Amino acid sequence: MALPTTMLNPLGGEFKRAMSRFSRLRIQRGLGVVSTVLAVVLSALSLGAAEPERPNVLLITLDTIRAHHFSSYGYHLRTTPNLDQLAAEGARFDRAYTAIPMTGPAHVSLFTSRYPQEHGAKVNGQPMADDPRLLTITEILRKQGYRTAAYVSAWPLKERLTGLNKGFEVYDEEFTTRYQMFNSFRSANEVTPKAIEWLQTSGSEPFFLWVHYFDPHKPYRLQSAFDDLPENEEGDVHSVPADKKMADRIRRYDSEVAFMDYHIGKLIRELSRQGIDDSTLVIVVGDHGESLGEGGYVGHGRQLFESIVRVPLIIRYPQLVPAGRVVREHVSILDIMPTVLDLLEIEYPLALQGESLRSLFDEANGPARERPDTTYFVTFPGKPWQMPKWFSWLWHRESEDRLPLKLGWIRGEQKVVWTPGSKTLELFTLGEEGIEAQPVFSGKVDESPGEEVNQLQAWFEATLIYRDEKFRLKQEDIEVLKSLGYVSD
Repeated sequence: MALPTTMLNPLGGEFKRAMSRFSRLRIQRGLGVVSTVLAVVLSALSLGAAEPERPNVLLITLDTIRAHHFSSYGYHLRTTPNLDQLAAEGARFDRAYTAIPMTGPAHVSLFTSRYPQEHGAKVNGQPMADDPRLLTITEILRKQGYRTAAYVSAWPLKERLTGLNKGFEVYDEEFTTRYQMFNSFRSANEVTPKAIEWLQTSGSEPFFLWVHYFDPHKPYRLQSAFDDLPENEEGDVHSVPADKKMADRIRRYDSEVAFMDYHIGKLIRELSRQGIDDSTLVIVVGDHGESLGEGGYVGHGRQLFESIVRVPLIIRYPQLVPAGRVVREHVSILDIMPTVLDLLEIEYPLALQGESLRSLFDEANGPARERPDTTYFVTFPGKPWQMPKWFSWLWHRESEDRLPLKLGWIRGEQKVVWTPGSKTLELFTLGEEGIEAQPVFSGKVDESPGEEVNQLQAWFEATLIYRDEKFRLKQEDIEVLKSLGYVSD
């Protein structure tokens, strides 16, 4: 298979347009608009067209969220009524994937449309590389005159641990919830009011607001008001294991998902209350999922199970996104940045790894552009406070303990996972629910790795830009990340 040009030359290439043009004219209403209307009319007379009104952007990222535990994705309980409504008003992407199942690196990938080996943040606690070619979506929108604010809810997204504060006028990381001696996160009922307050007081210019929710993450606190969830009559995905301990963990996890959904509903309704819901592009996406017993594993970060790499993705924008659209094609969180630029008609001169999703839901935009048929994901080992000793797969292949922990791709219903350290290859055929059954093949590959491994190696080498640089975490960062289960002794 020939790799896409953007993979072979991820930071170069010809000038790439980030969108196809659309135009619309909205006459502003309210007191004191006479001069504005006259200005628009004069502009139309002199130039032949008026500048389109720029939409707001609300990005909601959900930590540790399994796509299969959304009721709109078929879960047997009504966990997400507010997000289900949002999906009914826009497009729901049935097969969206993270680039890496770790909070910090996944968000950096989302904001830069780059793989971890391209932006340098490979593990939690390792910030993105200081490279002027690594512009975030926030920096671009800020230069376009957007007001920008972020309200994050967990320690791995602290600005010094990611570098994602660039371009934000407000980067709120005040955590209030103590877990194992540390104020390391905050809950949905704490972050939503702060985001709403910013919306009410930030002014009239178009905005880019990022709100991050952490609730379904360990320690899976039981939210008693959401303990007895109603059945989803349209659901067919069940997750009730015989093991009582695991069943209780899932019960608590589901209560956290429903609790989070309830408070996200308040944020979404604030858009309507202010009369800006039709002019706001809303994107809801998970950073990664969570294994709740699949393969005998609980958590995320060290495996590439579907429950971990497949995430929910919903886009609502009444101006362009048809209500009730369900997209079955494989997509990636790397596609979000180019999609936003496309819908906002912002040109970007550098090639991105992601592709705009617009052609998958905007029929008026013409025939769908050819998309890459393979979606990749990766995860890395290592303790982030230690200076890694490895340089790269490309130059030090014999240092197997310093390769990515696992690499994988999915194409159609076929999925491949390669573990370089043990030279183990797993081949899966996904079922109707998009969950792995027993692998078609699982075993060591020593002599001839085969086409699947060669493709993963070619992808990784083509995208490998940053080898690990020296960085040192504060002892507080080390202890907090350890308490949240991100690193071990």
